Amino acid sequence: MANGPTPHLSWKELACKDGTPYPKEFIKDRRVYRLADIFEDIRYSYSRPIKVVSAFRTPSWNRKVGGARNSMHMEGRALDLQPPKGISVEEFYRDIRFRAKHLGIMGLGRYETFVHIDIRPTQKIAYWSGTGVKDSGA
Repeated sequence: MANGPTPHLSWKELACKDGTPYPKEFIKDRRVYRLADIFEDIRYSYSRPIKVVSAFRTPSWNRKVGGARNSMHMEGRALDLQPPKGISVEEFYRDIRFRAKHLGIMGLGRYETFVHIDIRPTQKIAYWSGTGVKDSGA
């Protein structure tokens, strides 16, 4: 298997911070590729690296970091992204929000140091803001 599902997103970045790899069943059902393609689209628009601060989480890790009870991170459907250097979280969020529907983002959260994106199975985009979780580097 390659270093990641796409050129700028590695399996290591997608793994849980407790060392658990990104689950094979989420690779098999292709959700990882949908999420990775969205990441690549966002990264392409800035032409510079974007740090993934949180991706897949096991239920125990999600509890440890104070994640939502039904977090999309536990389903391998979410990424928390720090904006590229020189871009504020607010500007990064606004840009992603403007393109969310086109990109296929169905969950979008703005936090103090990162933006959460997810591909939850829903028809309407969920938006929110918060202070962040311990896992995020916040």
